Amino acid sequence: QQAVTALAQAAGNASRHPYVLSILRQAYEGLNDWDRVLELLPQLQKHKQLTHEEFEQLQRQVHHNRIAQGNDDAQQLRASWQQVPKHLQRDATMVEAYTRNLIRLGDQEEAEDALLYALKQEWSTTLVRQYGYVHSVNATRQLTRAESWLIAHPDDPQLLLCLGRLSAREKLWGKARDYFESCYRLEHSAEVC
Repeated sequence: QQAVTALAQAAGNASRHPYVLSILRQAYEGLNDWDRVLELLPQLQKHKQLTHEEFEQLQRQVHHNRIAQGNDDAQQLRASWQQVPKHLQRDATMVEAYTRNLIRLGDQEEAEDALLYALKQEWSTTLVRQYGYVHSVNATRQLTRAESWLIAHPDDPQLLLCLGRLSAREKLWGKARDYFESCYRLEHSAEVC
């Protein structure tokens, strides 16, 4: 905290000493203050303290940590999501972290919409797995939609696991057992057992 105070004062003259911004960034990272790191990103780029690859990596890390840390307020979480650049909003890891927190906060509809949008853009087993945790308002439609994915992805164990979960939630025990057994044939795991 003391280092941040001293560095924040020195950062006021970043044009003369741009390296101060890098040290300040490290201090904020040490404090897990990702909002402050986000505020520093434009200055770090302006003063060429990061290569293009380093900037992209830091930007991804900052937004992922802000989303993954989650808040206890769904509205604040959605506001953080809106700050994520569009190209990162299509990243499966980002979408998974965002929807996991939405589900935790009870915003099932937003989680389902975000997952469906991302899956429409690009297939991801991580997101299909997450889709199985969503408690949709219309569970029958959710199951039907997920079953339609079987045409293109019949041997995807995460899709079969998702379908097993959705079927079990609807109390379709025979169908759930078949999906779980199919999943287990493809991928042995304690979770499926």
